[in-house]
This record gives sequence, structure tokens and C-alpha cells, in this order.
Amino acid sequence: MKIERLLPPAQPGRPWTVALEGGETLRVPEGTVAQFGLYDGLTLEGEALDRLKEAAFTARLREKAVSTLSARMLSAGQLNEKLMAQGATEKQAAQIVAWAIEIGLLNDGEYAKALARHYQARGYGVYKVKDELYRRHIPRTYWEEALAELEDPEEIIDAFLAKKIQDPTDRKQLKKASDALVRRGFSWRQVADGVDRLRRGD
Repeated sequence: MKIERLLPPAQPGRPWTVALEGGETLRVPEGTVAQFGLYDGLTLEGEALDRLKEAAFTARLREKAVSTLSARMLSAGQLNEKLMAQGATEKQAAQIVAWAIEIGLLNDGEYAKALARHYQARGYGVYKVKDELYRRHIPRTYWEEALAELEDPEEIIDAFLAKKIQDPTDRKQLKKASDALVRRGFSWRQVADGVDRLRRGD
């Protein structure tokens, strides 16, 4: 298949456009242009054409990865999952994830800390944080450091109980508020201590 036009990018660092006969276009990095020795009129067949198309596909996946990670944080596992959903092979996905980590777009340790802070700020406990770390495919090796940065939950628990309980002697109110705190990721021990503080008026 012949290259009808090889077009440089409008901005430096962006992919080149390879216009093939028949109307098909590929977008490839500048390094690929040099690697394949591409030029107007070059004919590519068989394995060479397949490798060029694979390079173009990988470049598109990288662009999508950059766009996605620029918009919000993800774990390496989440990015890998998204790449696979977009048609990447295991090898391609692993290579792009490794590249994103190398250039600083991915950092599971920092993401774990950010999640822990975020969910505690929203009034959730450690078990909710752990659920989110697991759900977002963050390796357990990063959990301990992230959880260690959490502040003592006493103030969060005390504020919640004070808001929800008008009568500290009302068992129904106490049970309803306590159950709600447990659902938010606090342990029964933490909640029980909070109820004791409320009853004592601490």
C-alpha cells in the first residue's frame, strides 16, 4: 500500500499523519516516521504495513491515556483496564502503563493518599477508604502509608452523632446513628467510643 501524503503536525511533538491510498489515515509519532523511513510515495506491504498500523494504534492509545490522566487520577490497574477495553493487547497495555509511570503520569502511592484524604474529608472511615482503594485496583503495598496519613476520626464521629442525635438516652436514635456510621466505614469500637463521649458530654 502506497503512502500518498506524509503530513507533519501543526504543533511540534504531536503525531504525524500518514495518508494511505484508498483514503485510510494513520497518526504516528515522529520517532515512527524516522524508524520506518516514511516519505510520500513509499509502498508498504505485509509485515511492514502491519507494524506501522500497530505503531499508529499504540500512539492513539497513548494519546488517550494522556488525555484521561490529565483529566483525573487513575491507578495503574484502572488505566490497564481502560486500555484493554479499547482493544489493546495485554502487552500493549502493560507497555503504555509502564511508560505513563516512567514519565510521572501514574503514581499509585500518591493516588492512594489522595483517595484517603478525599474520603475522610467527606466524613468516611477507614473501611470505606479501604473499599475504595480495592475497587480502584491500587496494590496493597500502598495502603499502609496512605492510611497512616488519616487523622483521628473522633471529631468526624462526634460531629455526626451530635447532628443526628437529639436525645442521648434514646436507644433508637443511638442505634440508627451508630449503624449509619458503621456503613460509612467506621469500626463498631470507634462508634461505641463516640457514643460514650456523647453520653458523658465530652
